[in-house]
Amino acid sequence: MLSSVRRFFKFIHWLYLQYLLNTALYMLEPWERVLFTTLLFAIISTAVYSALVFLPVHVRSMIQTYS
Repeated sequence: MLSSVRRFFKFIHWLYLQYLLNTALYMLEPWERVLFTTLLFAIISTAVYSALVFLPVHVRSMIQTYS
């Protein structure tokens, strides 16, 4: 069981390194990384919240209009 937990954390670490490489965050200082990641999280969470709250209303409205 310990090896599977270790493998899981190794995979999470690998994903984090891929995130740093794909967004070129490895060149920034730690405080800049935190700022960028916080802003990115805020933007994505706002988009997801808006989609969950407002999209069903618009879809229902479209279904009623075109039915």
